[in-house]
Amino acid sequence: MQVVTVTGRLAGAAAAAALGLAVVAGGVTALARYLFGYAVPDGFDLVRLTGGIAACWGIAAAIAADELIRIDVTRALPRPLAAVVAVLGGAGALAGAVLLARSGVLGTGLLLRSGETTADLQLPLWPAHLVMAAGLVVAALLALLRLLAPVEGEGDKTT
Repeated sequence: MQVVTVTGRLAGAAAAAALGLAVVAGGVTALARYLFGYAVPDGFDLVRLTGGIAACWGIAAAIAADELIRIDVTRALPRPLAAVVAVLGGAGALAGAVLLARSGVLGTGLLLRSGETTADLQLPLWPAHLVMAAGLVVAALLALLRLLAPVEGEGDKTT
């Protein structure tokens, strides 16, 4: 599970960097507009896209750290049944991550073919969406590794 740990740390660092950039860009955009009456070109798009990158890579980091929001019903169940419920929960997380990754990859393909750009500087949107999709694909792969870990004898952090 060392691959999951290292990948999770890298995903968390990417999410933190993107979130930091979004906050700085949002602050500069707002200050420029309200203090100086200057609209930063594509400021809104920069904040929106970097926020999306932070969210997608944050999902990957949360899956790697096994820090998804959940209700722990397994404590009240017998151990064999608790293991089945844990596997079903992991399968659900994997299914959700795969659907998100699919959506991200297909959306990036659509943007690449359409040539959609930002409003002011006419920057293509697909590169930022590609980075988002990559985070979602990593999230799906990490969910798969987490699901397979008990099968490979690694065990999960609750046992």
